[in-house]
Amino acid sequence: MGQVKHIMAQQHQQESLHFLDYWRVVVARKEIVIAVALLVILAGVLVTFSMKKVYMSSCVIKVEEERPDLPVFTQEMMRFDPLFLRTQFEIIQSGPVIEEVVRRLNLNEILGRAYGYYDTLGEESIEQTYKLVARRMKVQQYRDTNLIEIQIYMDEPKGTAPQMAADIANEMATAYRDITIRRTRDTTERALAALYESLQDQRHLVTKAEQDVSRILQKHKLTIVSYYGGSDSELTKMSVTQLEQARINLRMEMEAKKALFDRVKALSMEELLGAFPYLVQDAGLVKLVADKREAEVEFGRMNDALGENHPDLIRVRSTIEELGGKIADGLGGLRTGVEAEYDRAKAQMTALEEMLEETKVSDRVQEGEGYLEYEVAKADMEHQRRVLEALELRYAQERIEMRIPRTTVERVEPAKASSHRDQVRPRPVMNIVLSVLVGLFAGVGLAYFVEYLDTSIKTIDDIEQFMETTVLGVIPQKVKPLIETQAEAGHAEAYRVLRTNVRFSKHAVGGKSVCVTSASVGEGKSLTLFNLAYISSQLGDRVIIVDSDLHRPRQHKILGVSNRPGLANVLVGDAELDDCIQKSPEPNMDLLPSGKLATGVHGLIATERMREVVTELKERYDFVFFDSPPIIGVSDASLLTREVDGVLLVIQHRKYPRALSARAKEMVENFGGNLLGVVLNNINISRDYAYYYYHQHYYNYPHDEKKESGRKKQAKPSEVEQV
Repeated sequence: MGQVKHIMAQQHQQESLHFLDYWRVVVARKEIVIAVALLVILAGVLVTFSMKKVYMSSCVIKVEEERPDLPVFTQEMMRFDPLFLRTQFEIIQSGPVIEEVVRRLNLNEILGRAYGYYDTLGEESIEQTYKLVARRMKVQQYRDTNLIEIQIYMDEPKGTAPQMAADIANEMATAYRDITIRRTRDTTERALAALYESLQDQRHLVTKAEQDVSRILQKHKLTIVSYYGGSDSELTKMSVTQLEQARINLRMEMEAKKALFDRVKALSMEELLGAFPYLVQDAGLVKLVADKREAEVEFGRMNDALGENHPDLIRVRSTIEELGGKIADGLGGLRTGVEAEYDRAKAQMTALEEMLEETKVSDRVQEGEGYLEYEVAKADMEHQRRVLEALELRYAQERIEMRIPRTTVERVEPAKASSHRDQVRPRPVMNIVLSVLVGLFAGVGLAYFVEYLDTSIKTIDDIEQFMETTVLGVIPQKVKPLIETQAEAGHAEAYRVLRTNVRFSKHAVGGKSVCVTSASVGEGKSLTLFNLAYISSQLGDRVIIVDSDLHRPRQHKILGVSNRPGLANVLVGDAELDDCIQKSPEPNMDLLPSGKLATGVHGLIATERMREVVTELKERYDFVFFDSPPIIGVSDASLLTREVDGVLLVIQHRKYPRALSARAKEMVENFGGNLLGVVLNNINISRDYAYYYYHQHYYNYPHDEKKESGRKKQAKPSEVEQV
């Protein structure tokens, strides 16, 4: 009986594993499932909405009798017309409104091409469009209100029918409003045009009256100030006072210029030379005098030191003579200019006195018969102006009132495009539900097909089946160096499990040196090695990290230290081993960086000195971790695997084909390396945590001698807890 229960339990476990396998594929390929499902759903929606659907959109308007929204000059009287709403109800459905909507929205071409009659009917297509819009329009009045609802039903064009129905309904209300306003404006503008013609005629009469007044003023030589303002005054009286004041000012100016002229004329040239800066402002003449004085000073200095016939002395003497001539000419011009200013002032004085005398004579003449004729013409001009002002005022009032908005039609509820799910017919709910189901089934099927074609490492079973080796550790995604403060504490547990499995591996008994490599680049071997060494040092092991990836070193970057001197320098004899080992912040962990050489690092690993370094480090430390380059494509990794006690192969989850990882395992074994096992890196915990946690019982331990490779027997509970 107990045996039967045991068999049934095993069968139930196998069924559970099968279900988990299926679910793992769906979760791992959820992007494909979601993408395919969305595409199928979208296709179903597009097909559904590509069917001939009818959409309805309605616009509710409020219709009132026409009056300005804000009375400006006159108060509008409220009137009641019992037939007004019924009349407007018929106007909305009339031909002019429909034709205006068709023209504005270009419905003849849009609907004609959508229904297929635009090219066949030619010019007659416009009539077909009018009838089509009229058939799809329904107008109804709300009882006991001035609200009217305009309904539009459209099934074409495909994809834009809801918006087209809303546009036509809104445009129907707009066109009806515009036509109503335009009809009123046309009537008002015709009246304003007639009023404007009368206004222009009156302006001509005013212009003629003003010309008559101007002619009379010129005829009698009358000078009137401000007759446009209605308060005439004689300009002569005001002009005489101004001219008298101007004559006094000019007389004073002339006397001053005469005194200056007499003074300049009485001075000799030498006296004028000394006094002209105080009489007139002549910057050029002042500069000439200053230049001459400087030349005379220089001449005196040179005359004492040089002979009379010295060339420099002759040049300076010539300069003095030239400047003297220019100064004499300037003084002569100064006298002439002063005299000219005096003559100009006398001429202005004479002209002003003559003007004053003529003004006094004109003042006496203007008081005669010319004023009587002027008063008659002025009265006629003012009358014409008053008529013009009245016309202009009325015209301006009418123009202003015409610009005041007149809300005869108000959209109470504008039409809105209905949703693609809200068509009148057909109802697409069933099609969408079916699209969802088909999309999910298609997505799951494609996910299983892609999973079947994917040859990368996806599970522990893949490693055990195709590589015939043991998985010693499973590392999650987004792992950082554990020495950093930003590293998650939960990630350290994965490396504790890895350290325990490496330590108790049946292939690592007594070994101290471990080489961590991978099949290709980017699989996370350097970070895996560092965190494994860090955890080992925290658990009490004395460890050292040797960055033997001489081509692409990384360990010094993780610790933030210098890369030289290092292993390469030790191998060529440039530095001693003790000088290259660097301490890390962790007390039990040291670092031997890769170093750097100017001559290249090819072939340094395959030297006797490398064996000596490995032996010496094993004597000093409990564990020596070698960060090796990828084993495929770089010979250093293959050579290094022979010198260490064990090799860890890091494989990134779902990245490279499993054939590549199997080839890396074969190369380790062919070169004589001791492969401890595989580290499966970059696991998405959110997808695969439960699956890989369940498979932890596959790990092998050296003290479990009865356990075979693969999945033949489960580990003991105590061993799982230890891991």
